[in-house]
Amino acid sequence: MEGIYNIDNPVAKISKEHKIITEYVVKFNQSLKIRDKEFFKGLLTFFNFLENDLLQHFRFEEVVIFPASIAGDPQYGNILMVMSLQKEHGLLENQLQILSAEINDLKRSREKLSNELIDRIRIFLEELKKHAKREMTDLFPMVDANPQSKSLLPVYAEEMNRNS
Repeated sequence: MEGIYNIDNPVAKISKEHKIITEYVVKFNQSLKIRDKEFFKGLLTFFNFLENDLLQHFRFEEVVIFPASIAGDPQYGNILMVMSLQKEHGLLENQLQILSAEINDLKRSREKLSNELIDRIRIFLEELKKHAKREMTDLFPMVDANPQSKSLLPVYAEEMNRNS
């Protein structure tokens, strides 16, 4: 992971990752609508991707974006928003781990996905999409517009890379 976030605009990089999440949710919903069996065969691969990459993504936000936001704008409303987003990270991580374990169990047992599990996956992805949208519309523009927050992003990203 060293150097992964050494880019000119970390907020733009994170925003691109959020766009990928949103696109996957759309693809999931379209595949669900038409019952695309090939798509659902690849669900385990996607959840493995999520478990690795989403956790790194959350860590970057928690170690770089969130502290830069608070340090640049320590107003009460901003602190509450960041704390709420961080709490959502924990809830989403927990749901992701539970769903991944269930999907892995199904893969080993060669059983079909139940409608109940598909619905729980759909709900999880919708919650993830809402979370990403909230960060993109509320937090990131605020960080990007605040010179102090923006100047802290590369400093914190470098510190994270050094400690990885």
